[in-house]
Amino acid sequence: MAERRSRPELLSKVSRESRQDMYYFIVNVASRTGKGRKIWRRLEAELKERKVAYRAFLTKYKGHAGELAEKLTEKYQEEVISLVVVGGDGTANEVVNGIRDFAGIRFGYIPTGSGNDLGRGLGLPKDPLAALKRILESQELYEMDMGKVYWGRNLEKSAYFTISSGIGMDAEVCRRVNAAGMKVFLNRLHLGRLSYFIQTILTLAELPDVQASLQFDDGEKERIRGLICMAVMNHRCEGGGLPMAPSASDQDGKLSVCYIHGIKKLRALFLLFTLLRGKHVGFQGIELADCESCTLWLQEPLTGHTDGEDLGDPVRLRYECLPGVLKVIK
Repeated sequence: MAERRSRPELLSKVSRESRQDMYYFIVNVASRTGKGRKIWRRLEAELKERKVAYRAFLTKYKGHAGELAEKLTEKYQEEVISLVVVGGDGTANEVVNGIRDFAGIRFGYIPTGSGNDLGRGLGLPKDPLAALKRILESQELYEMDMGKVYWGRNLEKSAYFTISSGIGMDAEVCRRVNAAGMKVFLNRLHLGRLSYFIQTILTLAELPDVQASLQFDDGEKERIRGLICMAVMNHRCEGGGLPMAPSASDQDGKLSVCYIHGIKKLRALFLLFTLLRGKHVGFQGIELADCESCTLWLQEPLTGHTDGEDLGDPVRLRYECLPGVLKVIK
């Protein structure tokens, strides 16, 4: 993950030359359980048929998408470029964490992963070819908020997120799903979401009883007993469509926080079924709040994630909303 950086500029400090007629694609050919390469061939055929000027960069290993984004944005740092990601939520996360100056980026996204929570949140077509056509025919930019999380004892590390960042059960589930072969197997059966559900039940049974303190914006610290998980949401859903924050908006300048605490695990299992349908709002032990920022202190480490990518096991985190920072072509 990226080290702590200054807040990205929303407006360019220099006059930028526009390269909007050229599209730069970062493509994860391993996405959708190896079908990404075939999907890219379809997209490339459409680009050639339309005589679109483009350059494509295919990822070769985990983290490569972020490296490519960093090199591109450094090379064209005084220009406006159209940068299109073809891949899953993890690939999109790598790219936004590689971008060094959001002011010069028109961000396009063609979801080809198994979870596709970013595409779902933005209302993008599920069909990659339809998503490409929307990008090529777009006449406007959608100004989307992003989140930023700082962690470490001195908050010395940081990363951006487009969907969510969390601690506890949901982060541990992401870790287990990514480590297990179950996800790949179920994805081939078009049952990828089931892997998250199975691991959630297994994780819940093994979670430690963790005490914490939570502060919203500049308010009072709130003591939390028995924290099961806390999801800081930029969009409604994470984990392949789990509606943790049903009323979240990516354009309100706020993050939506959902945290579950102080309940027995058997009751938490019952609440899990209500959460799957987005009917968990109002139940005792589940709380939701909107904020511009929040800070969490843990008495012992818990697993953390950003957009499903592992953060390690921090004991202190701070979350901030960055209003309208990502200009999305849609």
